[in-house]
Amino acid sequence: MHSARTRHVGLRVIGVLKLISGATALLVGIGAFRFLGHDPGPHAERIITHLGLDPNNHVIHEAISRITGVSRSQLRTLEVGTFFYAALHTIEGTGLILGYHWAEYLVIFATGSLIPFEIYEMVRRFTSIRVGLFIVNVAIVIYLIATLKRDRRERRCHPN
Repeated sequence: MHSARTRHVGLRVIGVLKLISGATALLVGIGAFRFLGHDPGPHAERIITHLGLDPNNHVIHEAISRITGVSRSQLRTLEVGTFFYAALHTIEGTGLILGYHWAEYLVIFATGSLIPFEIYEMVRRFTSIRVGLFIVNVAIVIYLIATLKRDRRERRCHPN
């Protein structure tokens, strides 16, 4: 059944784009993981202790977070989210390339659900990259919905 679906070149192109973004996210996730693996904490703790300060002091931890701009828990959350994103895009891309019908629904749901957040981010800080990504994602969702509708009509007109 899914072999007929592979005739859609657009689905394979979207699948390749999803695989590329999944691989990119995986590389970013590995980079974040390596950064977390090189914990500067023990070195910073020695310096703080040497200065006669309490390394377990909440104020000290808050100051370090403000200086770096990212807390350790935020970095860990970013790492987990990046790996989840990579896995999702790899599954979506593989499913689309292989012509599985469920992959189209998954991409519509996953990509479509992020569109409100993309709009928020564009309003918060307008950049051409954000606009470009928004347009690509909206186009992907519209294309997949149109493809699903067309395929459903064809199945009704030409049942097996």
